[in-house]
Amino acid sequence: MKQASSLDLTSKINEKVDQLFPRLVEMRRQLHMYPELSNREFNTTKQINDWLNEFKIQQIPLSLQTGTAAEIIGKTLGPTVAIRADIDALPIFEEADVPFRSKIDGISHMCGHDVHTTIALGAGIILQEISDLLPGNVRILFQPAEESEGGAESMIHQGLLNEVKSIIGLHNVPELPVGKIGVKEGFLMASVDDFTITIKGKGGHAALPEKTIDPIVIGSAVVSQLQTIVSRTISAKESAVVTIGSFQAGSTNNVIPDKAILKGTVRTSNEDVRKKIYDVFTKTVTNTVAALGGEVEIDYQFLLPAVYNDASVAEIVRTAAVSVVGSKNTVIAEPTMGGEDFSFYQKEVPGCYVWLGSGNEEKGIQYSWHHPKFMVDEEAIKIGVHLMVQSVLLLLENSSI
Repeated sequence: MKQASSLDLTSKINEKVDQLFPRLVEMRRQLHMYPELSNREFNTTKQINDWLNEFKIQQIPLSLQTGTAAEIIGKTLGPTVAIRADIDALPIFEEADVPFRSKIDGISHMCGHDVHTTIALGAGIILQEISDLLPGNVRILFQPAEESEGGAESMIHQGLLNEVKSIIGLHNVPELPVGKIGVKEGFLMASVDDFTITIKGKGGHAALPEKTIDPIVIGSAVVSQLQTIVSRTISAKESAVVTIGSFQAGSTNNVIPDKAILKGTVRTSNEDVRKKIYDVFTKTVTNTVAALGGEVEIDYQFLLPAVYNDASVAEIVRTAAVSVVGSKNTVIAEPTMGGEDFSFYQKEVPGCYVWLGSGNEEKGIQYSWHHPKFMVDEEAIKIGVHLMVQSVLLLLENSSI
Protein backbone atom coordinates (compact mmCIF):
# COMPACT_ATOMS: atom_id res chain seq x y z
CA MET A 1 0.00 0.00 0.00
CA LYS A 2 2.79 2.39 0.93
CA GLN A 3 4.64 1.66 -2.33
CA ALA A 4 1.50 2.30 -4.40
CA SER A 5 0.92 5.57 -2.56
CA SER A 6 4.51 6.62 -3.23
CA LEU A 7 4.16 5.79 -6.92
CA ASP A 8 0.92 7.77 -7.09
CA LEU A 9 2.62 10.80 -5.53
CA THR A 10 5.57 10.58 -7.91
CA SER A 11 3.19 10.42 -10.87
CA LYS A 12 1.31 13.42 -9.51
CA ILE A 13 4.54 15.41 -9.11
CA ASN A 14 5.67 14.50 -12.63
CA GLU A 15 2.38 15.73 -14.04
CA LYS A 16 2.55 19.00 -12.10
CA VAL A 17 6.14 19.69 -13.17
CA ASP A 18 5.29 19.08 -16.82
CA GLN A 19 2.31 21.44 -16.59
CA LEU A 20 4.36 24.12 -14.84
CA PHE A 21 7.44 23.88 -17.07
CA PRO A 22 6.42 26.46 -19.74
CA ARG A 23 5.75 29.01 -17.01
CA LEU A 24 9.08 28.25 -15.36
CA VAL A 25 10.86 28.89 -18.66
CA GLU A 26 9.12 32.29 -18.82
CA MET A 27 10.26 33.04 -15.26
CA ARG A 28 13.82 32.06 -15.99
CA ARG A 29 13.96 34.23 -19.11
CA GLN A 30 12.51 37.18 -17.23
CA LEU A 31 15.24 36.86 -14.60
CA HIS A 32 17.86 36.37 -17.31
CA MET A 33 16.93 39.58 -19.14
CA TYR A 34 17.14 41.74 -16.01
CA PRO A 35 20.17 40.57 -14.00
CA GLU A 36 21.50 42.41 -10.96
CA LEU A 37 24.86 42.34 -9.18
CA SER A 38 25.50 41.14 -5.64
CA ASN A 39 23.66 43.09 -2.94
CA ARG A 40 21.85 45.09 -5.64
CA GLU A 41 19.22 42.47 -6.43
CA PHE A 42 16.33 44.84 -5.65
CA ASN A 43 14.12 44.14 -8.66
CA THR A 44 15.03 40.44 -8.58
CA THR A 45 13.90 40.22 -4.96
CA LYS A 46 10.66 42.03 -5.76
CA GLN A 47 10.00 39.74 -8.73
CA ILE A 48 10.56 36.62 -6.62
CA ASN A 49 8.23 37.96 -3.92
CA ASP A 50 5.58 38.70 -6.54
CA TRP A 51 5.74 35.10 -7.76
CA LEU A 52 5.61 33.78 -4.21
CA ASN A 53 2.47 35.83 -3.63
CA GLU A 54 0.95 34.66 -6.90
CA PHE A 55 1.31 31.03 -5.89
CA LYS A 56 0.29 31.71 -2.28
CA ILE A 57 3.63 30.67 -0.81
CA GLN A 58 4.18 32.24 2.61
CA GLN A 59 7.06 34.71 2.77
CA ILE A 60 9.34 34.96 5.78
CA PRO A 61 9.91 38.60 6.82
CA LEU A 62 13.58 39.56 6.65
CA SER A 63 15.48 42.70 7.61
CA LEU A 64 17.63 42.55 4.46
CA GLN A 65 17.70 44.93 1.52
CA THR A 66 17.94 42.08 -0.98
CA GLY A 67 17.20 38.39 -0.87
CA THR A 68 14.05 36.74 0.38
CA ALA A 69 12.77 33.51 1.91
CA ALA A 70 9.58 31.49 2.07
CA GLU A 71 8.12 28.60 4.00
CA ILE A 72 5.69 25.84 3.10
CA ILE A 73 3.87 24.44 6.11
CA GLY A 74 3.05 20.74 5.97
CA LYS A 75 -0.19 19.27 7.24
CA THR A 76 1.51 17.25 9.99
CA LEU A 77 4.16 18.20 12.51
CA GLY A 78 7.64 17.26 11.45
CA PRO A 79 11.14 18.50 10.63
CA THR A 80 12.05 21.44 8.41
CA VAL A 81 14.16 20.95 5.28
CA ALA A 82 15.68 23.93 3.46
CA ILE A 83 16.34 24.59 -0.22
CA ARG A 84 18.85 27.29 -1.10
CA ALA A 85 19.15 29.21 -4.39
CA ASP A 86 21.44 32.12 -5.28
CA ILE A 87 19.98 35.11 -7.14
CA ASP A 88 22.83 37.45 -8.14
CA ALA A 89 24.51 37.98 -11.52
CA LEU A 90 27.98 38.90 -12.77
CA PRO A 91 29.66 41.99 -14.28
CA ILE A 92 30.03 40.29 -17.68
CA PHE A 93 28.75 41.45 -21.08
CA GLU A 94 26.67 38.60 -22.48
CA GLU A 95 27.54 37.36 -25.96
CA ALA A 96 24.99 34.54 -26.19
CA ASP A 97 22.75 34.92 -29.24
CA VAL A 98 19.34 34.33 -27.65
CA PRO A 99 16.12 36.39 -27.75
CA PHE A 100 16.12 36.71 -23.95
CA ARG A 101 19.66 38.08 -23.81
CA SER A 102 20.51 40.41 -20.93
CA LYS A 103 19.08 43.89 -21.37
CA ILE A 104 21.47 45.34 -18.79
CA ASP A 105 24.77 46.27 -20.43
CA GLY A 106 27.76 44.65 -18.79
CA ILE A 107 25.71 42.51 -16.38
CA SER A 108 24.50 38.97 -17.03
CA HIS A 109 23.60 35.62 -15.51
CA MET A 110 26.73 33.93 -16.82
CA CYS A 111 26.76 31.47 -13.93
CA GLY A 112 23.14 30.35 -14.16
CA HIS A 113 21.77 31.74 -10.92
CA ASP A 114 18.60 32.63 -12.81
CA VAL A 115 18.16 28.90 -13.41
CA HIS A 116 18.83 28.04 -9.75
CA THR A 117 16.25 30.62 -8.65
CA THR A 118 13.69 29.27 -11.09
CA ILE A 119 14.24 25.70 -9.90
CA ALA A 120 13.73 26.74 -6.27
CA LEU A 121 10.56 28.61 -7.24
CA GLY A 122 9.29 25.62 -9.19
CA ALA A 123 10.00 23.26 -6.30
CA GLY A 124 8.24 25.68 -3.95
CA ILE A 125 5.17 25.86 -6.18
CA ILE A 126 4.88 22.06 -6.41
CA LEU A 127 5.50 21.55 -2.69
CA GLN A 128 2.89 24.18 -1.85
CA GLU A 129 0.34 22.36 -4.01
CA ILE A 130 0.99 19.07 -2.18
CA SER A 131 1.53 20.65 1.25
CA ASP A 132 -1.30 18.58 2.73
CA LEU A 133 0.89 15.51 2.10
CA LEU A 134 4.11 16.90 3.64
CA PRO A 135 5.24 15.39 6.97
CA GLY A 136 6.98 18.64 7.92
CA ASN A 137 7.93 22.03 6.56
CA VAL A 138 10.04 23.34 3.69
CA ARG A 139 12.00 26.57 3.85
CA ILE A 140 13.32 28.18 0.65
CA LEU A 141 16.22 30.63 0.80
CA PHE A 142 16.69 33.01 -2.15
CA GLN A 143 20.16 34.21 -1.26
CA PRO A 144 21.83 37.41 -2.47
CA ALA A 145 25.54 37.98 -3.01
CA GLU A 146 26.92 34.52 -3.69
CA GLU A 147 29.37 35.98 -6.20
CA SER A 148 30.80 38.45 -3.68
CA GLU A 149 30.84 38.01 0.09
CA GLY A 150 28.40 37.81 2.95
CA GLY A 151 25.32 36.44 1.20
CA ALA A 152 25.02 33.12 3.00
CA GLU A 153 26.06 34.62 6.32
CA SER A 154 23.39 37.32 6.02
CA MET A 155 20.70 34.65 5.59
CA ILE A 156 22.01 32.63 8.53
CA HIS A 157 22.02 35.75 10.73
CA GLN A 158 18.33 36.16 9.91
CA GLY A 159 17.70 32.88 11.70
CA LEU A 160 16.72 31.02 8.55
CA LEU A 161 18.45 27.83 9.69
CA ASN A 162 16.61 27.73 13.00
CA GLU A 163 14.91 24.33 13.37
CA VAL A 164 16.24 23.23 9.96
CA LYS A 165 17.43 19.61 10.02
CA SER A 166 19.07 19.58 6.59
CA ILE A 167 19.67 21.81 3.57
CA ILE A 168 20.12 21.10 -0.13
CA GLY A 169 21.25 23.14 -3.10
CA LEU A 170 22.44 22.66 -6.65
CA HIS A 171 24.56 24.23 -9.35
CA ASN A 172 24.27 23.79 -13.09
CA VAL A 173 27.32 22.25 -14.77
CA PRO A 174 27.75 22.81 -18.55
CA GLU A 175 30.43 20.11 -18.70
CA LEU A 176 27.83 17.59 -17.51
CA PRO A 177 25.21 16.78 -20.19
CA VAL A 178 21.63 17.69 -19.42
CA GLY A 179 19.84 14.65 -18.02
CA LYS A 180 22.67 13.74 -15.67
CA ILE A 181 22.99 14.56 -11.96
CA GLY A 182 26.24 14.45 -9.99
CA VAL A 183 26.13 13.60 -6.29
CA LYS A 184 29.08 13.03 -3.96
CA GLU A 185 29.54 12.77 -0.22
CA GLY A 186 32.45 14.59 1.38
CA PHE A 187 34.62 17.17 -0.39
CA LEU A 188 33.05 18.86 -3.42
CA MET A 189 34.33 22.46 -3.55
CA ALA A 190 37.39 24.11 -2.06
CA SER A 191 37.79 26.57 0.75
CA VAL A 192 38.72 30.04 -0.49
CA ASP A 193 41.36 32.26 1.10
CA ASP A 194 42.84 35.40 -0.45
CA PHE A 195 46.07 37.17 0.39
CA THR A 196 48.01 40.36 -0.26
CA ILE A 197 51.78 40.42 0.32
CA THR A 198 53.38 43.88 0.55
CA ILE A 199 57.16 43.72 0.25
CA LYS A 200 59.13 46.81 1.27
CA GLY A 201 62.63 47.29 -0.05
CA LYS A 202 64.81 50.29 -0.84
CA GLY A 203 64.38 52.00 -4.18
CA GLY A 204 67.03 53.56 -6.35
CA HIS A 205 68.58 53.87 -9.79
CA ALA A 206 68.34 50.76 -11.96
CA ALA A 207 72.03 51.20 -12.87
CA LEU A 208 73.05 51.04 -9.21
CA PRO A 209 71.25 47.99 -7.84
CA GLU A 210 73.93 47.47 -5.16
CA LYS A 211 72.58 50.55 -3.38
CA THR A 212 69.03 49.21 -3.28
CA ILE A 213 67.02 46.40 -1.80
CA ASP A 214 65.10 45.28 -4.84
CA PRO A 215 61.48 44.25 -3.97
CA ILE A 216 61.03 42.79 -7.46
CA VAL A 217 63.85 40.30 -6.92
CA ILE A 218 62.47 39.51 -3.46
CA GLY A 219 58.96 39.14 -4.82
CA SER A 220 60.19 36.80 -7.54
CA ALA A 221 61.83 34.62 -4.91
CA VAL A 222 58.61 34.60 -2.91
CA VAL A 223 56.63 33.47 -5.96
CA SER A 224 59.07 30.62 -6.59
CA GLN A 225 59.01 29.50 -2.97
CA LEU A 226 55.21 29.58 -2.76
CA GLN A 227 54.98 27.21 -5.72
CA THR A 228 56.73 24.52 -3.65
CA ILE A 229 54.30 24.61 -0.71
CA VAL A 230 51.71 22.24 -2.15
CA SER A 231 54.15 19.78 -3.70
CA ARG A 232 56.50 19.66 -0.71
CA THR A 233 54.25 20.00 2.35
CA ILE A 234 50.82 18.64 1.35
CA SER A 235 50.15 14.95 0.73
CA ALA A 236 49.42 14.00 -2.86
CA LYS A 237 46.19 12.47 -1.51
CA GLU A 238 44.93 15.94 -0.59
CA SER A 239 43.91 18.88 -2.80
CA ALA A 240 45.38 22.37 -2.56
CA VAL A 241 46.23 25.28 -4.86
CA VAL A 242 48.35 28.39 -4.24
CA THR A 243 48.18 30.94 -7.05
CA ILE A 244 49.68 34.42 -7.47
CA GLY A 245 47.30 36.38 -9.67
CA SER A 246 48.85 39.84 -9.44
CA PHE A 247 52.44 41.14 -9.11
CA GLN A 248 52.69 44.92 -9.13
CA ALA A 249 55.92 46.89 -8.73
CA GLY A 250 57.42 49.97 -10.28
CA SER A 251 56.28 52.11 -13.20
CA THR A 252 59.31 52.71 -15.39
CA ASN A 253 62.36 50.93 -16.79
CA ASN A 254 65.24 52.67 -15.02
CA VAL A 255 64.05 52.86 -11.42
CA ILE A 256 64.07 50.10 -8.83
CA PRO A 257 60.90 50.65 -6.79
CA ASP A 258 60.73 50.53 -3.03
CA LYS A 259 57.66 48.31 -2.88
CA ALA A 260 56.09 45.28 -4.55
CA ILE A 261 52.57 43.98 -4.01
CA LEU A 262 51.60 40.38 -4.69
CA LYS A 263 48.00 39.16 -4.59
CA GLY A 264 46.66 35.66 -4.88
CA THR A 265 44.41 32.91 -3.62
CA VAL A 266 44.69 29.65 -1.72
CA ARG A 267 42.23 26.77 -2.22
CA THR A 268 42.15 23.65 -0.03
CA SER A 269 40.00 20.56 0.42
CA ASN A 270 39.68 20.51 4.21
CA GLU A 271 40.41 22.48 7.37
CA ASP A 272 43.55 20.54 8.30
CA VAL A 273 45.16 21.28 4.93
CA ARG A 274 43.88 24.85 5.10
CA LYS A 275 45.60 25.47 8.43
CA LYS A 276 48.83 23.79 7.34
CA ILE A 277 48.98 25.85 4.15
CA TYR A 278 48.51 29.04 6.17
CA ASP A 279 51.25 28.17 8.65
CA VAL A 280 53.77 27.22 5.96
CA PHE A 281 52.74 30.17 3.77
CA THR A 282 53.38 32.80 6.44
CA LYS A 283 56.71 31.28 7.49
CA THR A 284 57.89 30.90 3.89
CA VAL A 285 57.04 34.46 2.91
CA THR A 286 58.41 36.01 6.11
CA ASN A 287 61.69 34.08 6.01
CA THR A 288 62.28 34.58 2.26
CA VAL A 289 61.77 38.33 2.46
CA ALA A 290 63.93 38.68 5.59
CA ALA A 291 66.75 36.63 4.05
CA LEU A 292 66.90 39.07 1.13
CA GLY A 293 66.89 42.17 3.31
CA GLY A 294 63.31 43.33 2.90
CA GLU A 295 60.31 43.85 5.14
CA VAL A 296 56.88 42.32 4.62
CA GLU A 297 53.24 42.70 5.56
CA ILE A 298 50.87 39.81 4.95
CA ASP A 299 47.11 40.29 4.75
CA TYR A 300 45.64 36.76 4.70
CA GLN A 301 41.85 36.51 4.54
CA PHE A 302 39.97 33.30 5.37
CA LEU A 303 36.86 33.68 3.21
CA LEU A 304 34.92 30.47 2.57
CA PRO A 305 35.10 26.98 4.09
CA ALA A 306 35.10 23.97 1.80
CA VAL A 307 31.80 22.55 0.56
CA TYR A 308 31.67 19.19 2.31
CA ASN A 309 28.56 17.09 1.75
CA ASP A 310 27.05 15.18 4.65
CA ALA A 311 27.12 11.45 3.86
CA SER A 312 23.55 10.73 5.03
CA VAL A 313 22.00 13.68 3.19
CA ALA A 314 24.04 12.90 0.06
CA GLU A 315 22.80 9.30 0.05
CA ILE A 316 19.17 10.46 0.27
CA VAL A 317 19.72 12.99 -2.53
CA ARG A 318 21.37 10.26 -4.60
CA THR A 319 18.27 8.10 -4.13
CA ALA A 320 16.13 11.03 -5.29
CA ALA A 321 18.39 11.56 -8.31
CA VAL A 322 18.06 7.92 -9.33
CA SER A 323 14.28 8.22 -9.13
CA VAL A 324 14.44 11.27 -11.42
CA VAL A 325 17.06 10.39 -14.07
CA GLY A 326 17.86 6.73 -13.41
CA SER A 327 20.96 5.03 -12.00
CA LYS A 328 22.96 5.31 -15.25
CA ASN A 329 22.53 9.08 -15.30
CA THR A 330 23.28 9.56 -11.61
CA VAL A 331 27.05 9.96 -11.45
CA ILE A 332 29.68 10.75 -8.86
CA ALA A 333 30.12 14.52 -8.82
CA GLU A 334 33.53 15.75 -9.94
CA PRO A 335 35.10 17.96 -7.23
CA THR A 336 36.40 21.41 -8.12
CA MET A 337 38.79 23.88 -6.51
CA GLY A 338 36.24 26.62 -7.07
CA GLY A 339 34.46 27.91 -3.95
CA GLU A 340 30.83 28.36 -2.89
CA ASP A 341 29.31 29.97 0.19
CA PHE A 342 26.81 27.12 0.50
CA SER A 343 29.57 25.82 2.77
CA PHE A 344 28.49 28.27 5.50
CA TYR A 345 25.12 26.55 5.73
CA GLN A 346 26.86 23.19 6.00
CA LYS A 347 28.81 24.45 8.99
CA GLU A 348 25.45 24.84 10.77
CA VAL A 349 23.33 21.91 9.53
CA PRO A 350 23.91 18.74 7.48
CA GLY A 351 23.71 19.57 3.79
CA CYS A 352 24.32 18.39 0.26
CA TYR A 353 25.27 20.41 -2.82
CA VAL A 354 24.59 18.77 -6.19
CA TRP A 355 25.78 19.10 -9.78
CA LEU A 356 22.91 19.46 -12.26
CA GLY A 357 23.85 18.61 -15.84
CA SER A 358 23.06 21.59 -18.09
CA GLY A 359 25.24 21.17 -21.17
CA ASN A 360 24.13 20.20 -24.67
CA GLU A 361 26.75 20.21 -27.44
CA GLU A 362 24.13 19.75 -30.15
CA LYS A 363 22.57 23.06 -29.09
CA GLY A 364 25.98 24.73 -28.70
CA ILE A 365 25.55 24.87 -24.92
CA GLN A 366 29.08 24.04 -23.84
CA TYR A 367 30.65 27.22 -22.47
CA SER A 368 31.64 27.09 -18.82
CA TRP A 369 30.71 29.32 -15.88
CA HIS A 370 31.52 33.04 -16.28
CA HIS A 371 32.11 32.78 -20.03
CA PRO A 372 30.37 35.53 -22.09
CA LYS A 373 28.59 32.83 -24.13
CA PHE A 374 27.58 30.70 -21.15
CA MET A 375 24.11 29.20 -21.44
CA VAL A 376 21.99 26.48 -19.83
CA ASP A 377 19.78 23.89 -21.54
CA GLU A 378 16.39 24.79 -20.08
CA GLU A 379 15.44 21.11 -19.84
CA ALA A 380 17.69 21.18 -16.76
CA ILE A 381 15.05 23.30 -15.01
CA LYS A 382 12.50 20.51 -15.19
CA ILE A 383 15.03 17.97 -13.91
CA GLY A 384 16.17 20.31 -11.14
CA VAL A 385 12.62 20.84 -9.90
CA HIS A 386 12.00 17.09 -9.90
CA LEU A 387 15.23 16.55 -7.96
CA MET A 388 14.53 19.20 -5.32
CA VAL A 389 10.96 18.01 -4.71
CA GLN A 390 11.91 14.34 -4.47
CA SER A 391 14.89 15.13 -2.22
CA VAL A 392 12.72 17.17 0.13
CA LEU A 393 10.11 14.43 0.39
CA LEU A 394 12.73 11.79 1.19
CA LEU A 395 14.50 14.03 3.70
CA LEU A 396 11.25 14.81 5.49
CA GLU A 397 10.41 11.11 5.71
CA ASN A 398 13.85 10.14 7.00
CA SER A 399 14.13 10.31 10.79
CA SER A 400 17.83 9.47 11.09
CA ILE A 401 19.15 12.91 10.12
